[in-house]
Amino acid sequence: MSTKLTWDDLLIQSLSESDARTWLGYWSGMVGGRVAPVFMSKFGDWFLRRPDGGTDELSVIEGTYSQVASTPKEFVSFVNTQSWQEQHLLSYQVAQLHERGIIPQPGQCYAFAPHPALLGRIDVERVMLMDIGVWQSICAQHFQSVRTT
Repeated sequence: MSTKLTWDDLLIQSLSESDARTWLGYWSGMVGGRVAPVFMSKFGDWFLRRPDGGTDELSVIEGTYSQVASTPKEFVSFVNTQSWQEQHLLSYQVAQLHERGIIPQPGQCYAFAPHPALLGRIDVERVMLMDIGVWQSICAQHFQSVRTT
C-alpha cells in the first residue's frame, strides 16, 4: 500500500468546544470527571486528557474507556509509532479507504452499518461517511442499550 497519510488524514483535531461538550455528553455514562479532548480518530474514537496529565481513549467502536498513557510525553511517544497508529487510529484501514477515494470532509468521520460490535469485527466494506455528531450519538446509544440489557 503506497498511500502516505498525514495527521490530517488520521485525526480530527479541530473540534469546537460546544461540539465536544455535546458529543461527550452522549457518553456521560462512561466518561466522568474533567477531561479535555486531545483529538479524535477518523473513526470517532476520543483521546481525552485528564487534569493529572494522563490520556484516556474512549473507543466508540469497542465501547470501551481506558487509559492509554500516564503523561503527555508518553502519549506523544506512543502516537508517533506505526503500531500504535494501526491499533488506535486504524491507519491501515484509513489508507485502504483513501485508496478507494473514501475521505471524510470537515465535520465527517468514518462510520459503519451495521456497527462493528454487531458484526464482531471491523469490515471496511461496510464503511460510510457520516456527520461526527450523528455517529457519536448512534454509538453511544448502541452501547448504552447493551449496558442496560
